[in-house]
Amino acid sequence: MSKSRRRPPLTLDIIKNAVDHRTFQRGKRYFQEDRVIFVDVIQDDPDELYFIAETEGGRDEIYHQTVVAKPGRDRRTLGLFGDCTCPVGIQCKHMVAACLAYIDGEAIISMPDEGHNFTDWLLEMAPDAPPTPAERTSDDFLIYQLDRIETGAGTGFGVSFRVAKTKKNGQTALGREVGMHSLMNPYGVPPEYLCPTDRDILNQLHVSDPRFQAPVKLQGLAGGIAMDLMLDSGRLFLGRDRVQPLHRGEPRPVELTWVEEAGEFRLVAQTDPKGGLPINLRPPRYVDLETHEVGGLEIPDGLDANWLSRIPDAPPVTPEELQQVSETLAVYYPQLPKPKALNVRSVKDVSPIPLLTVRVDTLNLTRSALNLQFIYENLTLTPDHPGAIAMGRVNGVIVEIHRDLAGEEKAIERLGQEGLVRNPKVSGEFTLATLGISQQVIMTRWLEVLNQALPRLKEEGWRIHHEEGDIPRLDVAEDVHAQVDEGNGWFDLHFDLEVDGRKVPLLPLVSELIGSYQPGRLPPTLALPMQDGSYVQVTREQIEPVLQAIIDLYDHLAPGQQSLRLSRLDAPRLLELGDAKVQGGQDLQHMARRLTQFEALTPVEPPRDFRGDLRAYQQQGLNWLQFLREYQLGGVLADHMGLGKTVQTLAHLAIEKQAGRLDHPALIVAPTSLMSNWRREAEQFTPDLKVLTLHGPDRKRYYEQLPGMDLALTTYPLLPRDSEELLAQDFSFLILDEAQQIKNPRAQASQVVRRIKATHRLCLTGTPMENHLGELWAQFDFLMPGFLGGQEQFSRTYRTPIEKHNDGDKLRRLTRRTTPFMLRRTKDIVAKELPGKTELLRSTPISGKQAALYESIRLAMEKKVRDAIAKRGLARSHITVLDALLKLRQVCCDPRLLPASAQAGSAPSAKLQMLMEMLPELLDEGRRVLLFSQFTTMLGLIEQELKKAHIGYSKLTGQTRKREEALDIFRNGHANLMLISLKAGGVGLNLTEADTVIHYDPWWNPAVESQATDRAHRIGQDKPVFVYKLITENTVEEKILAMQARKQKLADNVYGDEKRDADEPPIDADMIHALFAPEPG
Repeated sequence: MSKSRRRPPLTLDIIKNAVDHRTFQRGKRYFQEDRVIFVDVIQDDPDELYFIAETEGGRDEIYHQTVVAKPGRDRRTLGLFGDCTCPVGIQCKHMVAACLAYIDGEAIISMPDEGHNFTDWLLEMAPDAPPTPAERTSDDFLIYQLDRIETGAGTGFGVSFRVAKTKKNGQTALGREVGMHSLMNPYGVPPEYLCPTDRDILNQLHVSDPRFQAPVKLQGLAGGIAMDLMLDSGRLFLGRDRVQPLHRGEPRPVELTWVEEAGEFRLVAQTDPKGGLPINLRPPRYVDLETHEVGGLEIPDGLDANWLSRIPDAPPVTPEELQQVSETLAVYYPQLPKPKALNVRSVKDVSPIPLLTVRVDTLNLTRSALNLQFIYENLTLTPDHPGAIAMGRVNGVIVEIHRDLAGEEKAIERLGQEGLVRNPKVSGEFTLATLGISQQVIMTRWLEVLNQALPRLKEEGWRIHHEEGDIPRLDVAEDVHAQVDEGNGWFDLHFDLEVDGRKVPLLPLVSELIGSYQPGRLPPTLALPMQDGSYVQVTREQIEPVLQAIIDLYDHLAPGQQSLRLSRLDAPRLLELGDAKVQGGQDLQHMARRLTQFEALTPVEPPRDFRGDLRAYQQQGLNWLQFLREYQLGGVLADHMGLGKTVQTLAHLAIEKQAGRLDHPALIVAPTSLMSNWRREAEQFTPDLKVLTLHGPDRKRYYEQLPGMDLALTTYPLLPRDSEELLAQDFSFLILDEAQQIKNPRAQASQVVRRIKATHRLCLTGTPMENHLGELWAQFDFLMPGFLGGQEQFSRTYRTPIEKHNDGDKLRRLTRRTTPFMLRRTKDIVAKELPGKTELLRSTPISGKQAALYESIRLAMEKKVRDAIAKRGLARSHITVLDALLKLRQVCCDPRLLPASAQAGSAPSAKLQMLMEMLPELLDEGRRVLLFSQFTTMLGLIEQELKKAHIGYSKLTGQTRKREEALDIFRNGHANLMLISLKAGGVGLNLTEADTVIHYDPWWNPAVESQATDRAHRIGQDKPVFVYKLITENTVEEKILAMQARKQKLADNVYGDEKRDADEPPIDADMIHALFAPEPG
């Protein structure tokens, strides 16, 4: 017996599911009370479990049970039915007890009773069933209707139920249908029209088919018993006939014969005389539909009822199997007839004709399929037909086809070349691969198969069959046209496809595609649905630029939308439309080319009064700034620190003044530490510009001068305080230096700066984004409000996908949108234009406690030096001068360098603050920085700030024990910043890995300073080196640098490190006194 034919065992769960809760509990108690007298198994095979039992009732009655269990069609479940002689009759507690005894309920005995409510208890105490009348008291009666039904084994018979009356003419009425549930409810009041015979019939029918559904299948032993009872009742009718009940007929012998059907042979059982249809009962019966007879079947010797009942399950015999079947019958069933030998015509050396039957799902093309068959002399075979020889009937003649398997395989490979694959679930069916492929792409491929591949196959001799009108038309787009219509500050962009000489609006065709579009993932071709049910085929090159423009600028398209309304700021899109033929908008296209192609910018000459030489990249930046002004566009000049953003901006403003366009002053907002740099560079490069510094406690009185100025300078902290004055003035330009300072749009300074009236706006920054994309949005929102949407929209569209989900596509979209309005050159890009060493001065004013402390020490040191020189002369006051200079320098670097008694409340350090503003930007640009100071203690204070800012560094001082280890940390790139004391690292080091040098406290001897710089700028250095000198304004540091410019040897003479040249004027007391003199004004 094979495993698949094994019957599921009878289990506790099956018994529970066969009855209600109360019945199971009562039956379990009967079993536990040993009321089951015996269990006798009659039949136990794969198809049926059948046993009888006796169980003692509640009043010492003995009841007899018949239990049948049959597997379901899937052979995984088991249907259970029990018949009993007790008043309940079926599915009763006695049956439960008998079943538990059958499965040996030792494990059941220990199970506690399941909880039940009062209703359960009341029913448990009630009698087994309501009393049943001994005979029918109603005029109605139950009739049984026998109909042919389809079963798992072919055609069978089933019984349904009707309640009828006898008509006046004596015939039985058709009756009303009634269900088995209402007939067999063991706890309700039985229908009056039921008699005891009906109950017996119903019990047997339920064993035959436990589904409680009509029609009830007649099968097996119980079906045979029910058939006899129904015949005896005289109330069994064939179908809707009510004239003649079915009645018993004489037994008929069974003849087994072979019947040919569609070129195959099937074994069938026929009665003699003919007309009797076998019923799978035990013992087997027949039904004669003509004579209304039911009788027994005489089965041939050597066969049994079970074998006969399985004949409908037998598969047909193909011509190829005839010989083998005949040989098997001769061995095992010699009494059975053999299939007749056939006259067969052999067909060889015939090439198959591939036949494709097309099944098009017009509602969903992706579910379409092709069915492949091969035609041999009008006989069609599937690719999965078994064997190399096939047999069938052609024009009434059996033919034996010797298949051309190589030719068939070649045809299958040909379908593979068209992208079709076999469906392993359906013989001969081919479809398109779908795993990991979008529905849109699959639909496109089907359209190409139907409209292009099938005609190619037909030309190759294939036969194609499909219903007329099933295949949608697929046209090919010849070109994409883009029409530009300009408005005031905006333009409309229309797209049309050229199809067979007519123009079709494109946007309505792609509206549903927008949501699923992924850049770079489009197939080479794509089919778009048209309103008339046809499709148009476009190429990736035609459609992708259009889709890219849409998703960059629109969340979605409105139904029926036929154009895009864009800001003139989106003009660069016109250069990204691929193969589209753009018509109109010539000025916009010209602007777009100049925005994206620097070589298209018109060169401009620096103004005559500009005192400086612009490098090539700086000239390019000036051209760009002038272009932005011409088209009234905002922009971000984002060159690396030290590449001259300030000088490019000043040259730009000088051109505006020379051209007479600077009709209102330009306003530059910058950090406090950069005020003096702007003022100094304006004096150096554009002395003709009238500059007004709006800074300091007395600044308000200067606002009245503002209208007559060319350039005004103010700081971010002063914007809220001076908002009234600033908002009352019109400006030609509003320029933000270190523009990342407005990164918080809710800050007061950010809000004020957005309200200032200016014709043109610019941002200058070496780090457009320090921490997050919101900083970039804030700058563009200042320049061109709405260009990147509102803050929430920007976060939803760009910031969150990029920062949290690493969405590379959204990053590319944002970059493509902002790049035309941002000019950024790194030192690496312009390295060839830079000198080997660029020296830059960065100064910052001191204020508050630091300024007060400096002034108090200056006054004391001035008196001390004057007294010393007056008393001992300059030559003998050398130490006093040095000590006084030292204290002033310490205050400039950081007041904490002074002895504790002189710190005056630990005033903050403006220079240290400036340094900590510079370092993050330099390091973000990838600079490798050497930071020198004469004061080891100052390096320690810098260390504290670096740790707060989480900036890594290495350090080398005279106290460093592992000198090489500290150097290797920097050289190997583990830190990009190295702190060095002048004494420890001024000479003897080679650190060409560095490209930036910062002198925190410039050494008074330029030679010593140059030696420190040469740690980076020396033989072997292949990068330009930037050297920054940090000084405080209006202090001794600034005076010393100014005197150095006039008298090159001043520092040497003061310190006595070198001999004075013969022609060098001697240092006198007046020069020394000037170092300590107060600032004018």
